[in-house]
Amino acid sequence: MNNSKPLSGKSNLSCLKWLAVIVIIAAFIAALWINFGVRLPVEAADTTVGIFVDYDEVMRIANGNPGIEFRDMVREISLAGATGMVVRERLLAEWEISGDVMTFFGSDLWFRIQPQLAELSEAERESIREMLIPYYTFILIDDQLIFEQIFSLLDAKRRYPEKITLLDMTVIKVHLHSSERATLGFGFPIAELEQAAAAGLAILPRLRNWEPVTPENLTEVMRWVSMIPNMAAIGFNEPALPDDYTDDYIIEAIAEAIAPLELPLVSFEFYDQRGLVSLAAELDNYLLRVHAIGDAELRRYTEIQDMLNRYTLAATERNMRIIYVRFHNLINPVAAIEPAIELVEYVHEAITESGLYVGNPTPLTPYSIPLLPLILLGAGAIAGGGWLATFALGRFFQSKKWLIAFLTLLLFGFLVWIAALFFLPIFARKLFALASAIIFPSLGILLVLNYKLPEWTGVKRMIGAIAQLGVMSVFTFMGAMIMSSLLSEPVFFIKLDRFVGVTASYLAPLIVVLVILWLREQDWYGLVYGTAKSSVRFWQLGLCIIMFGALSLYVMRTGNDNPGAVSDLELVIRQLFRDILGVRPRTTEFLIGHPVMLVLLYYGYKISMFPVLLIGIMGQVSLMNTYAHIHTPIMVSLYRSVHGLWIGVLIGIILIIVLEFVFRKFKAIDAKYGSAGNA
Repeated sequence: MNNSKPLSGKSNLSCLKWLAVIVIIAAFIAALWINFGVRLPVEAADTTVGIFVDYDEVMRIANGNPGIEFRDMVREISLAGATGMVVRERLLAEWEISGDVMTFFGSDLWFRIQPQLAELSEAERESIREMLIPYYTFILIDDQLIFEQIFSLLDAKRRYPEKITLLDMTVIKVHLHSSERATLGFGFPIAELEQAAAAGLAILPRLRNWEPVTPENLTEVMRWVSMIPNMAAIGFNEPALPDDYTDDYIIEAIAEAIAPLELPLVSFEFYDQRGLVSLAAELDNYLLRVHAIGDAELRRYTEIQDMLNRYTLAATERNMRIIYVRFHNLINPVAAIEPAIELVEYVHEAITESGLYVGNPTPLTPYSIPLLPLILLGAGAIAGGGWLATFALGRFFQSKKWLIAFLTLLLFGFLVWIAALFFLPIFARKLFALASAIIFPSLGILLVLNYKLPEWTGVKRMIGAIAQLGVMSVFTFMGAMIMSSLLSEPVFFIKLDRFVGVTASYLAPLIVVLVILWLREQDWYGLVYGTAKSSVRFWQLGLCIIMFGALSLYVMRTGNDNPGAVSDLELVIRQLFRDILGVRPRTTEFLIGHPVMLVLLYYGYKISMFPVLLIGIMGQVSLMNTYAHIHTPIMVSLYRSVHGLWIGVLIGIILIIVLEFVFRKFKAIDAKYGSAGNA
């Protein structure tokens, strides 16, 4: 028997609820305008994706194929559909491998030039010997542009190089530690990049770090970067920006040096770089996101289709506007050439078939949300929170004194919200987004559970349960619209700022609903006490272990940063849904949460069914969480939630039919053997 207390029917509470309904509807309308009137057109215009290849990989293939020049290779890559090339700032060893530079320690160079020294006098030989300090690095370069670039950058980065004349050669003499030889950037292969640009490829240079960073050496570094033709964007290579971004002054200096180039920054997905967020803020968040498969992962992608699925998903669902294509089997460059060109062709075809365009991408058009809609959004969250509070504290509001105090508290919260929009706007919006993500799923669930279906049976009861699940989902969707519109700024789309409340929004509704339902029990203290004293059966212990494991997996699978929690079978099922529906629904919704919630609503909630309710709540929380991924286009999230709901309802109907059949069989067996026992 359900001992739940009905909500107060007093006129005070009724007026309060109607006021909350009006405010929530106003907030919902504002949220729809922001998401579909402001955000959607910006996303709809952002449909160009660049396909970039790696300079070193292309060069390696060209060098490994006799008769194929680099210019021929980049032309083939461009014709296959590539639009750009990523190039890291050259290390000294990379200049050597390309044949443009020769480096020696002083002791090595001394022995190498012994034949040329034979005709010199003893004094001249001794002078050269003193000049060739054994542990110094000596750099020999034929190309004048490369010579000037390397010498200029060494000088700018305070390595104090010298130009010396050695046997009619001009040589760079510099003292470099072994770590500097392995990490310091020595400029870019401008001549080869001109060939790539002539083939139609845009260039994305990635700068290496150095210390110390000064405005002067930044200016010199950017002077050489500016000589790179047809640049698409600029990025950095290491996990932290130059000088490890230890000082805001350095960030400002880097921004001032980059600004004249009028190029967007790039961020690489799953490769957080310290200082990049601060630098992007200095440059008005002018940034493109890049997706690549890392070296460690690349070996796992033995099937081209798996790579295409990953690249397409990154472009269509995670706002990646540069796909950085990496090549396989470079140990054998002769065998790698055809697969490399084919891979670029396949990626181009897959991106195009997904509804996007391949070309030169540009950052999202900046925009901002007016103040009035933001005020309404916060008011909607406060109204929803007030309504939710009546479920737990409704009996106190029968007193006018408590009701006035509560309304005063809500009004104070509204004033704080307005003030926070002026002084701490981003923090305030993230906080109220989290509040919306917790309040509205909880509110929808409690509202529906508070209304019992009439004593219907069969199809009529099934339709009633489906309608209840729909009402729940509408409330969750309203909260999702408010939450996502609070976070609808380009800074969230490109993940320079993040909604850090995803995990909290997963767990909090479960706790809120649990607490409120238990508090509404007439003898909740006795219920808790009796439960604590009761003996535990093995099946109950097993059920608890299963639920704990499910809850742990449920939390682990929040966000996109834990792909290890997804099995190979589920990856296959996900791709099947994408192929059929275009957008895959979330497994937690259509396979677990919505079907279980529909079963619970069909049979009616009782306190004994609370574990089932916890599983069912996961569907509503997952529906809300779909819209917390702001970098996912709003229409993708909408299709995903609609597909999750109708498929979940379909599975729920099948589950109810199976359960009804099983229950009838059990009743028949019980009636048969029960009557036999009585006889």
